[in-house]
Amino acid sequence: MKAMSILLLVFGVISSCSSQLPPRTTTTADVLQTAGVQMTAFLNLHEHTISVLYGDSAAFESTQSNFKHHTAEEHFVLITYKLKNFYYDYDAQARGGLERVEYISGLDPKDSGKFSYKVTYGNLPQDSTETRYKDSDRVKFIFSHKPYEYPDVESLNK
Repeated sequence: MKAMSILLLVFGVISSCSSQLPPRTTTTADVLQTAGVQMTAFLNLHEHTISVLYGDSAAFESTQSNFKHHTAEEHFVLITYKLKNFYYDYDAQARGGLERVEYISGLDPKDSGKFSYKVTYGNLPQDSTETRYKDSDRVKFIFSHKPYEYPDVESLNK
């Protein structure tokens, strides 16, 4: 009997150690680890959000052509945050909680005009009638924003 109770105790301890941890919440830091360089940012005052577009080196090359020349290797990440009132300044707003994370991958080799698009966190984007945007329309909207312009190093040295 004593051996049986020790065996049950050992089995209980072992089985409790193998229990699964609860899923971890997605944070901005998790996404930014692989997001790349910041390309552009834009406000949506209707939704009360700010969106920041990030990308890898191939995506950066695409922004230099104002999103006109794309390759299969480029990857973009659009992170959208809710705006909140900025505590230290009257009538100013700051980035709030994470609202949505969207990924856009380069051109599909089978269909040269199509990008891979997916939302990995948050609500799917919708228009004012609460109709979900088509993936292709959402990609066009994101690429319609003017990327940051970086100064030419040679022109700065003159």
